[in-house]
Amino acid sequence: MKILLAALALSAAGGACALEIHLPPETATYKPSELPGYQLVQRNCMTCHAAQYASSQPPASPRAYWEATVKKMKKPFGAQFDDADMPAMVDYLVKTYGAERGAIVPAAVAKPVVAAAAVPAASGKDVKTLLAANGCMACHALDQKVVGPGFAEVAARYKGKDSVAAVAANIRSGGAGKWGPVPMPPFSQLSAADAASLAKYVLNR
Repeated sequence: MKILLAALALSAAGGACALEIHLPPETATYKPSELPGYQLVQRNCMTCHAAQYASSQPPASPRAYWEATVKKMKKPFGAQFDDADMPAMVDYLVKTYGAERGAIVPAAVAKPVVAAAAVPAASGKDVKTLLAANGCMACHALDQKVVGPGFAEVAARYKGKDSVAAVAANIRSGGAGKWGPVPMPPFSQLSAADAASLAKYVLNR
């Protein structure tokens, strides 16, 4: 009986001393490049792990190594990107972090996205097509947090004047620390009109 009471006391003491750990926001980014795969890697890879993953790989790793790594991320790990994106992603990774470094000159800096003063006219693309093409629902749901916040939560925070322009600018420029430690990669390949269409959809949830 005494042993049982002692064990319970130790268990209670351990629970009282439990610490809640908050990780700092992720700030590392992939090396900017004019290669098409740069935007794809930003969009598809930072959902699950930090940018340091690529820079920690062997610098002499050949193209076959990066092909195997990217394929592994999709299957069996279940990363949400199209098979058609893989060649460009591999090309960027091997030329930026692997054996083919120096094959291209990386862009000196990523060009910042400047928010337009007025909300642009809606594009001709269907919003569901934009959501699917950019993998939005891999990180977001309508009314609950997944990797990023639910659209309803975003709509509640940005309710008010000029909210479409603000959300559209955030979509295109990405960011970190606003909704937790996982950064949102930039979607600067979106036109201002497409970003506005997505912003309106999110804000109407």
